[in-house]
Amino acid sequence: MHNQDVRNGWESLPNGFDVEFRHSIPVRISDNGHGMTVPEEVLVEEVSALGRLHVSLGDWESGERTGEHEASLTVSGQEFSEVLRRLALSSAALFVERYHKTVDKRDVDWDRLEFFKDFRTAIKACGLARGDVDMQNHFYDYVAAMHQEVERLMQSGKQPLVEPE
Repeated sequence: MHNQDVRNGWESLPNGFDVEFRHSIPVRISDNGHGMTVPEEVLVEEVSALGRLHVSLGDWESGERTGEHEASLTVSGQEFSEVLRRLALSSAALFVERYHKTVDKRDVDWDRLEFFKDFRTAIKACGLARGDVDMQNHFYDYVAAMHQEVERLMQSGKQPLVEPE
């Protein structure tokens, strides 16, 4: 997947359901309180197409609004590397928004801290246990993706929109 602006917030599916994205990762789906019934396979297919990640649905629960139902979304563990890459892009946007510069050798703490935070987030998004994925195998790819995105953002002159955590 090519680098793109980070997606945060709700996006609509053609069938009337909405999908929430955090750092370009689909995290939950809502029926918006309309009591719609759509086969799970169709929802999974549409969410996967929209987010370009294979997902599965969690159990449906009451949502925030009266009559609304929501389900959590879990990304396939086989796409862990892509989830972590998307989180690296989001961390790059945060770095540019905060510091307005490219990453240099003095920013080594940023690399490590963001990696550890994003690694935990990716584990959770994919429904994996900590021991399921070797951290060391992902660190250098993560840092390379983050630094490359910082460079791209700085060269583009775009000020990224960053959602507060």
